[in-house]
Amino acid sequence: MGMVVTKEKGNKAYYMYIDTGGTFSDCFILKPDGTFETGKSPTTPDNLADSFFSCMEVALLKMGKSIDDVLPNTVILGYGTTQGTNVIVTRSGASRLGLITTRGHEDRTIIMRLRAAGLSRQEAMHIARADKPEPLIPRKRIKGVTERIDSKGKVIIPLREQEVRTAVNDLLEEGVEGIAVGLLWSFLNSTHERRIQEIIEEIAPGMPVSISSAVAPLIREYPRIMTTIIDLYIGKALKELLERIGSRLAKRGYNYPLLVTQASGGLARADIVKPATTLHSGPVGGFAGVEFLKKLYGFDNAAGADVGGTSFDVCISQRERVDYLREPIVGRFEICNPMREITTIGAGGGTLAKVDKIVNLLIVGPESAGAEPGPVCYQRGGMVATVTDADVVMNRIDPRYFLGGRYKLDRERAIKVIKETIAEPLKMDVMEAAEGICKVLDANMAATLRFALATRGGAPSEFALFVYGGAGPTHCAGFTAGLDFKEIVIPPFAPVFCAFGAATADIRHRYEASPSVTIREIPYDFTTLRFDFDGISGLSELSYEGIDRFNRMFGELEEQARCDRNAEGLSEVEVRFNYEILARYGGQLWELRARIPINRIDSVKDLAQIVRHFEDQYRAEYGQQAMAPRGGLQILTIAVELVGSLSKPKFNRIEKKGENPTEALKGEREVYFDGSFRKSRIYLMSRLLPGNIVPGPAIIEADDTTIVIPPDRKIVVDGYRNMTMKYQGG
Repeated sequence: MGMVVTKEKGNKAYYMYIDTGGTFSDCFILKPDGTFETGKSPTTPDNLADSFFSCMEVALLKMGKSIDDVLPNTVILGYGTTQGTNVIVTRSGASRLGLITTRGHEDRTIIMRLRAAGLSRQEAMHIARADKPEPLIPRKRIKGVTERIDSKGKVIIPLREQEVRTAVNDLLEEGVEGIAVGLLWSFLNSTHERRIQEIIEEIAPGMPVSISSAVAPLIREYPRIMTTIIDLYIGKALKELLERIGSRLAKRGYNYPLLVTQASGGLARADIVKPATTLHSGPVGGFAGVEFLKKLYGFDNAAGADVGGTSFDVCISQRERVDYLREPIVGRFEICNPMREITTIGAGGGTLAKVDKIVNLLIVGPESAGAEPGPVCYQRGGMVATVTDADVVMNRIDPRYFLGGRYKLDRERAIKVIKETIAEPLKMDVMEAAEGICKVLDANMAATLRFALATRGGAPSEFALFVYGGAGPTHCAGFTAGLDFKEIVIPPFAPVFCAFGAATADIRHRYEASPSVTIREIPYDFTTLRFDFDGISGLSELSYEGIDRFNRMFGELEEQARCDRNAEGLSEVEVRFNYEILARYGGQLWELRARIPINRIDSVKDLAQIVRHFEDQYRAEYGQQAMAPRGGLQILTIAVELVGSLSKPKFNRIEKKGENPTEALKGEREVYFDGSFRKSRIYLMSRLLPGNIVPGPAIIEADDTTIVIPPDRKIVVDGYRNMTMKYQGG
């Protein structure tokens, strides 16, 4: 594929991006001539730094280059990692942490919230029987101190410092490795939290401390305190990982900062990135890639479907709309860290298949074999059938050509486990059982796609779908059956798409705070469908205290942004600032995100601009009839987003070479489709040319993925060498 880099920094410049997932680690290298190379290797959960370099070495080996050849000439190196999420899920973070909170609220993180327990709807119906995750900080290491700040940020009970000293000493006797501090309403007034931090430093110099007013100064105490705990919990492991990688890179000649993908959708330098902002950063790289390709093709709306080894991730990108999860759940804990909205289920190549012994039904997922031990056919000790085993059994994946032939899979072992654990209990043929496994998985993924689109008020026919992940092309036909997408596009670098997506991202930092401002009822003219500000005298409808908080917090956030801009080495010319509010009508329960043009209220005119932008966004999402202006307006949260532009890859369209794909033909084999084996042609992806059409039944093989084309589908290669899946006759 032909690509060139804008703002080229010399004719030897390489751009490299790496993503370590739960099962495989991926590398995407953009070369000086505009072409690219990819590398994929199994993730080593116990040493992600090794995964970082092993997938890089695979890509470099295919290029005929060494690390010492390329790293000194690499100008941008980005990294997306599941390290933070893995630490939470596996409980391998700081093992002994303490928490200091407002007296009387010591049980807040233990009680949790219903949604925060990570429960499914079915589990939530039986809450008395549902378990909760083991708390990251047990009750005995949670200490309460007397203090109280009210909902306006005023101190009504001063901090009793002797109680703080006693609490700190008690925690030190417990052998804590760090202390989190989360008090009520501290996001409005951080005085008490900052004083507790000073006292901890006096008693235990060097003790790691995280205070909620610095980590996540947002309303709602449970997700705010959990974000603070998690920032401390994963901080040491993440910092050590980034330092190990950075040290090894420097020794091999890399001369620039390591950039880390953040959950908010951009990159930040490894030495200033906050641990909590890296959660789920890998899938967010794919989101960036979807938005890049959406622009390339000129689509208004696009969706991304990422099928990896352990999960199925769906992202939705609509015109002029950027969505963030308000309170995402990570490892069954609810947090308030800004995160691009991605819908995830446990479904992928490593998903486990079992027969429920009570109802005698086939169950596929959500559990996964992961990287270790992996599917049975990997021969690493796996004992439970997986989706990949089923694909190998049906000859959809060639066991002799897995990862380009670097790994040989054991088809006979896969047949044996599916026969004994699935086919015989269900009294069916082995091939029927294997196909049943894939059909159940595909149905689950299709339902997730429908749900994600429906929650945005969209139909598949309004969206282009980009399919990626190592198992995405293999199951694309299955989970899109019956869904009338405008286009279904499979990029040639689909297996490393999240790493590619990071190559399209900018430097991005997001800062949020909660001023908790209430605007009383404002007259609304239902004839003009506009708020009427003419009758308002001065700013009487908004307290001066509220104005001060709004302006002060926006100023503080922008100052943080400017500090990070300077730390990133960006100039004022290279960055832009975006401003947002999260607001709702009085009496409603959920906030709406609206972009605003200003970040200060100095007049009624300024207030009018902010309210009208909220009004326009509300009407666009919910309609005129849902508006409730008489309830007033509550601005719960404000946000500043700093965006610094980085060089982007640029695709060149290649002239079509004809429809016949004969030059890419590799051979034929029997592949199982819809109840019988069908003779299917096998093609090499690397030899397909723009304009080629591959009718099903067929298989397209690459070093790191396989495209399965059933009899009713075909693949058309476009001018960018991306592959679109269509129905025969379409």
